[in-house]
Amino acid sequence: MATFQTQSLEEIDPAGDLILNVVELDYTTYNANSEHPPIRTASFKVSRQTLLNAAGNDYWKRLLSGSFQEARSNEITLTDDSIASMELWLRVFHRNLVEDSYLIPVEQIWHAIELSRKYLFHLEKLNPWFKTYWTKVDKQSLEADDLKTLLFPCQALEHAKAFAYVTKRLANEVAIHIEEFNPTRFRHLRCEGRVIQQLNSVRGSMRSKIIAGLFEPLNDFCRLKCDDHEKCIAAYLEGVKRTDIWPLQHQHHKSNKEVIDSIGFLNWKCSTPKGACYHCQRQLSGANVRKTREDLMNYWEGLCLDCMDISQPRTGDSDNDYWLHNGLGEWSLGCGLSHGRNTWYFSFMGRPEVMTTFQQEQQARRKAE
Repeated sequence: MATFQTQSLEEIDPAGDLILNVVELDYTTYNANSEHPPIRTASFKVSRQTLLNAAGNDYWKRLLSGSFQEARSNEITLTDDSIASMELWLRVFHRNLVEDSYLIPVEQIWHAIELSRKYLFHLEKLNPWFKTYWTKVDKQSLEADDLKTLLFPCQALEHAKAFAYVTKRLANEVAIHIEEFNPTRFRHLRCEGRVIQQLNSVRGSMRSKIIAGLFEPLNDFCRLKCDDHEKCIAAYLEGVKRTDIWPLQHQHHKSNKEVIDSIGFLNWKCSTPKGACYHCQRQLSGANVRKTREDLMNYWEGLCLDCMDISQPRTGDSDNDYWLHNGLGEWSLGCGLSHGRNTWYFSFMGRPEVMTTFQQEQQARRKAE
């Protein structure tokens, strides 16, 4: 069982007129009453008026200035909240962020998002904080599970570059079906299913490009059908075996990055029979392998939040938006992220509730026609 901890008073606003106590519960155990016991408490000195101004909803107005007992007290207590995430919100409201504010665990960002739902805080108020937070993240040290945990916060806090970075790496570096990871008990916090669907689609599309890049040359390996073309094909297949795409029945256990960064890809080698013609020599040189790797490294830039959001069509019609992008070829037109066609193609999906309405309207039009 965890040890109960009491923290000292933290002065968010030294001139504040309200003490806010936060009680965090231990969800890993139960007490004799079959309840989750407190694991720690913390107290914060804050400004009542700042909370009233910042929160901007009836709950806090009733709590702090209404008929509740707390409105007549200089101290209130909130139970069943994360202390670290509540402190983050209080510091954002009071414009008193400190260095430790940018060092909170990713799990606490999820808790902060949940607090916005519970207390009707305006989530966009966290966006500037998260922008700075992202600059301090050691991105090279992020592993697959870290990326899966960051996926939802990056989208919820509308950080286009962070979201693109995380989604690109997931599609490149996850070998099996891509899923997000929720480190909290709040199961309703998640990305919409179409995000996960598109990530797996682009991962599969990249894998198809790898396979095509390696094996399509066999369709027309030697136009001259020289005397040694069969030996050259055999030599080429030996080179393919040195890539991590082989054997094919096991390739789904390897990520796209593992394949194109394999020794067989990076240092393509295969013997060239003495009588090989020009066409065979060209195929054996590995030019197609190098091009395939280069194409995969520049295949896309990650999912674009602006392309995903069709709730505010730029032309007034979602269909027109789609064909405008497709016709002009200016794939990141109006987006905060510069990107190419593949990013636009996989990102143009819309918010779930808007996309559902859009699809229903589309079906109605088809029936009318």
